[in-house]
Amino acid sequence: MGASLMGELAGAVTNFRESFPTAVPACGFKYRQPGFRLVLPSSLDGLFKTASPASRKEPPLQRRGGLKNSVFLRKREESQQDQCTARCGERSMVSRDIRCSEEERLCDASTKPAADKNCTGPPCDRQWTVSDWGPCSGGCGPGRMIRQVYCKSSDGRVVPESQCNPEAKPLAIHPCGEKNCPAGWLAQDWERCNATCGRGLKKRTVLCLEIVSGKIKTRPPATCNATKKEAEEATCFERPCFKWYTTPWSECTKTCGIGVRMRDVKCYQGKDLVRGCDPLLKPVVKQTCDLHPCPTEPPDDSCQDQAGTNCALAIKVNLCGHWYYSKACCRSCRVPHS
Repeated sequence: MGASLMGELAGAVTNFRESFPTAVPACGFKYRQPGFRLVLPSSLDGLFKTASPASRKEPPLQRRGGLKNSVFLRKREESQQDQCTARCGERSMVSRDIRCSEEERLCDASTKPAADKNCTGPPCDRQWTVSDWGPCSGGCGPGRMIRQVYCKSSDGRVVPESQCNPEAKPLAIHPCGEKNCPAGWLAQDWERCNATCGRGLKKRTVLCLEIVSGKIKTRPPATCNATKKEAEEATCFERPCFKWYTTPWSECTKTCGIGVRMRDVKCYQGKDLVRGCDPLLKPVVKQTCDLHPCPTEPPDDSCQDQAGTNCALAIKVNLCGHWYYSKACCRSCRVPHS
C-alpha cells in the first residue's frame, strides 16, 4: 500500500513539473490547474505555500511544495543581444548571455537557446552627404563656415554615422575670412559619447588648416601653435545608468535550524525607480540561513504512534521533521531509516 502511494505521489510531482494535468489525486493531495494551487489536508497546511502566476514577479525562481525533493519552476534568462559590429558587406557574430534561473544542470540542455548568432553589416550603398556651406562668420582666425554632414542610404534615408566610413567623412567646419589666411587650428564637431549611460569619452578631430588663394590646405601639426590647440577628447555624461540597489538582509525566519532571510532588490536610474536593469546582474532576493542546530527533546520510551496516522508513508516522504508527524509518529520516526 505504501509503495503504491509513493508511486502515485512521485508521478504527481513529475506531472506537476512537466505536463500540468487538470487534476492529480494522490495520498490525500490534489493538484488542480487554475492558479497552480495544491489543496492539502490540514495536517500539512504549514508545509506548503500557494502562489499564482500573476503574483510571481520576483525572484524568477519560485518553490512549489515542501517535500524533500521540492519542485521548482525553472526558466532560461537571456541578456540583450550585442549590436552587430560588422562593416558593410561583411559578416560577424553577435552574442548574448544565457543562464538557468537556478543551477545550470537543472535546466534542460536541449532547450537552451543559442548564445551566438551570425550577423551581416549594413549594405555598402551608404554614402556621406553634405549640405551647402553656410555664410562666413568673420575674418581670418575666428571666421568659420559650417555645413551639415549626413550618412545616407541609396534611397535617401539618414542612417547612423557608424554605417559610413569614418575615415572618409567630409569636414563639417571650414576656416574662412580672406583669400589668404595663416595656418590655425580648427576643431570639428564632437562625436557621440562612447557610453550610453554614466560617464564616458567623446572625441573630435582638430586639424591644422590654412587658406591659400581661397582654397583650404591641410598643414602638418607642427605648422600651428601647439599651445593653442583645442582638446581632442573630453569626458561626457549622457544619463544616469540603471543600477541594482539592495536593502540589508532581514532576520532569519528561524531562531535555530535552517531558515530563510530576505531583502528588497530594486532598480534605479539616478533617483528614479525604473525597470531597465539587466536581470542577469540582479542580486539574490532570498537565501537560506543556518544559525545553530535546534535542541532535541530527550527520547520518550513510552511514545506510541497515533492511531489512524499513516506513519509508514510519512517516513517514506521524509515528514518526520514536521511538527505534526514528529509527534503523531514519534515511535516510527525514532527508528533509524536508510
